[in-house]
Amino acid sequence: MKNLHPAIRIRLLLQFISSISTMAILPYIIIYFAGEVGKAVTGILFLCVMLASVLGSLLGGVVSDRVGRRKVILLAELFVFIGYIGAAAVNTTVGAYPYITFLFFIIIQFSTGVVNPAYQALIIDVSSPEERKMIYTYAYWVRNLGIAIGSMIGAFFFFSHLVLILLSAALVSLLSILMTKVFIKETYQPNVQWQKRGQTIQMYKDYLEILRHKFFILFILASVLIVAVEEQLTNYIGIRLTEQLPNPVPIITAIPMELDGMNLLGFLKTENTLLVVTLTFVVITVIKKWKERVTFLVGLLLFFTGYTVLSFTTIPMLLIFAMFLASIGEMMYIPMQQALLANTVPDHARSTYMSLYGVSIFLGVSAAGVVVIVSEWLPSLVITGVIGFMGGLSFILFARLVSIEKKQGERNISNLKSTYRY
Repeated sequence: MKNLHPAIRIRLLLQFISSISTMAILPYIIIYFAGEVGKAVTGILFLCVMLASVLGSLLGGVVSDRVGRRKVILLAELFVFIGYIGAAAVNTTVGAYPYITFLFFIIIQFSTGVVNPAYQALIIDVSSPEERKMIYTYAYWVRNLGIAIGSMIGAFFFFSHLVLILLSAALVSLLSILMTKVFIKETYQPNVQWQKRGQTIQMYKDYLEILRHKFFILFILASVLIVAVEEQLTNYIGIRLTEQLPNPVPIITAIPMELDGMNLLGFLKTENTLLVVTLTFVVITVIKKWKERVTFLVGLLLFFTGYTVLSFTTIPMLLIFAMFLASIGEMMYIPMQQALLANTVPDHARSTYMSLYGVSIFLGVSAAGVVVIVSEWLPSLVITGVIGFMGGLSFILFARLVSIEKKQGERNISNLKSTYRY
């Protein structure tokens, strides 16, 4: 950790703090809106917020590559700060104004979408390919620890201390602004000619150029499928467990502990978080001598196997074991996936590429929702087949990508040797 660039160390600290504040709010804000305006309207508001985040990401990616990371981070975090202050102001003891709160969350999510590609590009700017696997391992662990702490804080205090929770999130954004302003220097100097290409139509051309990058597009498709599978836990799998296990069942016959479907879902999510927080560095230590390609593919195999089993069984111990497999696989593949992505994007368009990667997460979540819709008409065995197919296709695509990367690396080494030979 000490050998990492100061900007990366600061970013990991801020990521930890912001994960806590964000997860103390986002999982519970939907419940807040549902209670204030009803479920149907909440669904529409949620889609609008998601769309704002996607549009922000697309804009932030291009702008960050045009003007640099630091300016985008400072401006976007300022609007996040304003959004949380505004949301807190309209939810005082005087009264609650859900639609005005919604407008402030549009600002928050749009600005968060803008800043995320800049943060991701900043890490790539100041890191070497050799460092990235460990950097993304730290980032993965920090994020999950923050999620665990933030979720617990939100569960106990969101509804009883809503204004205080929102003000705390505002302070986190203010801290991000101050630490970025004082401690982080600009990590990317855009080409002058690149800056002059400022027309809106050029932004579309930039994205069209990326869409011709076949390696990256295959990476995006494989990543969409991963997210679509992972999101089944809180979508199809969660619904199925709740419906098929309405009454408590024993986990193990010898232990007097019973859980219904809803309890099991919460147990599985907690299991995943606890395993990631406690075992990430243990797993990394055990597999450190493995080839990266093997680690990546074995991790994917374990992850998809676990989720496929979760999609059809209702036996508690089998569910718990399947989540254990999926969690171990997740710890193995995520740092490799992020490093592969970072090594793929060109220097002059890092933030733009990262913004499209952010959109892939939205597409994966949307695909998970489609699975829930079609599950109304298809047998559960067919849905399991669909989930297994998505996992298998993602595995094949990633296997192809790491093979291409390996061949490209060998070709570069061969060319380097030829250069020195002459």
